[in-house]
Amino acid sequence: MFVRFYLEEGLEKLARWLRFLGHEAYLIKGPVSFKSVKPDGVFITTSRRWYERLKKAGLECFLVPRHEFKLQLRAVVKHYGLKGELSLERCAFCSSRLEPLTGEELKRLVPPAALKEATDFRRCPSCGAVFWKGSHYERMKKKLREMLNGLD
Repeated sequence: MFVRFYLEEGLEKLARWLRFLGHEAYLIKGPVSFKSVKPDGVFITTSRRWYERLKKAGLECFLVPRHEFKLQLRAVVKHYGLKGELSLERCAFCSSRLEPLTGEELKRLVPPAALKEATDFRRCPSCGAVFWKGSHYERMKKKLREMLNGLD
């Protein structure tokens, strides 16, 4: 299931991990207002007051615990039935859809050691960040399994 998320400032880590799972996740910078909450997705907040106001206005929103990242991620994954699998679809920094990186660009942008270790390279067309499934990818998969353990 694909869900587009809008998150209040302060939930950067949750936004990044939702992007790792392949979902659009955008941070709302500055104070939350009705103008900043988009009707085409889910607004995630730690504020009960904003949660109740947005629900009353008919907007889709979800309340997460204030300080527990692991509980935040578990709650969102469970509530929205998200696949708990890493994906190389979205930029971890800006949420744009990643594009395959090949040819000369690949040689120019990827460190030689990474070229030896991985085969699937992606680049963000918006911010230029480059991603690949290196040794860090396996560590991230392990961490994700640990965080989501027991949700099935």
